[in-house]
Amino acid sequence: MTRSVPALAERTRRRGPATDRLPGLGRLEQLVLRGDGLTTTSLQVLTGERITSRPLQHWVVAATDDLAALDSGASAYTGTVGSTVAAELRRAHDLLELLPSESLLVREVLLGGPSRVWATATVALVLDRLPETVVRTLSGTEAPIGPTLHAAGVVTGRRLTGWGRRPAGRWAAHLAGVRADDEQVPGREYVMTLPLSGHPLGYFVEWFAPALFDAPHTDGRNR
Repeated sequence: MTRSVPALAERTRRRGPATDRLPGLGRLEQLVLRGDGLTTTSLQVLTGERITSRPLQHWVVAATDDLAALDSGASAYTGTVGSTVAAELRRAHDLLELLPSESLLVREVLLGGPSRVWATATVALVLDRLPETVVRTLSGTEAPIGPTLHAAGVVTGRRLTGWGRRPAGRWAAHLAGVRADDEQVPGREYVMTLPLSGHPLGYFVEWFAPALFDAPHTDGRNR
């Protein structure tokens, strides 16, 4: 059975200013969830730490891969959960207009500082819509996606599809300060786009540790 991403508890699409009327989501949380900056940059600003991206899982799959085989776990993706790959491949067909000739990079990532994980993400990216040098870097290494695209001069946009709070789920074992699978944490979902062509490039689902928004500066001062 395919493991789906938990629905956002508050899948709000507010277009107005930040508000104090959303329980568990202060103005700072809303700024991060609704903003269009790089996630790693936001984490660095909030924590004062050097943020690194550590992939837990990394796959490159073809659009034509057998979803049924992946979903059953009877696949060649040794050491990975086949149902996760199948879920992301289905999502790519639905949201990214994936063509039969294209390949998809699927990652599960931890974003954090020296000792704590501040955010986690599931990412699906269409490799064939990127320059060859970027494809080689992202498919063959653990290089972070956002900074790699930025360094290569790839211009991207972001279409927010949902934000609010969701259960931490299996990420509770990683996110700083989170103790239970059903604990509500800030989260968002968005489609990364290529503005010059209008095509979607990737789909991101991110979870944030609530402790992030109370994280101290490296000099000990709280914000």
